[in-house]
Amino acid sequence: MLRRLALAAVLMAAAAAPAAAQCDTRFTLRNNSGTQVNEFYFGPSANSNWGRDRLGENVLPAGRQMNFTPGGRGGAYDFKVVWANGETAEVMRVNICEASEIIATRRGIEAR
Repeated sequence: MLRRLALAAVLMAAAAAPAAAQCDTRFTLRNNSGTQVNEFYFGPSANSNWGRDRLGENVLPAGRQMNFTPGGRGGAYDFKVVWANGETAEVMRVNICEASEIIATRRGIEAR
């Protein structure tokens, strides 16, 4: 009987492990900076390249927001915005499983 309970506990833990490895990676970019965001980049912190502009042909006017769903897994992500005046800001090593908002502010960008 004790062996059956131990086996059941091991099986339940193994079944829960894949669920714990996945997370909701969706987030919203909010532009509270008062200035238009012309470019937005993000990706896993393990990547040394910013990749493509995630806004594409679009821009994000002040006071607006846009939703994103990264195609990858959870973990640490880096984010970068480029404003209309050419200034940039970055926030690094954000746990994408815990943050649901990336906010462009007058002082830079932050994750919440």
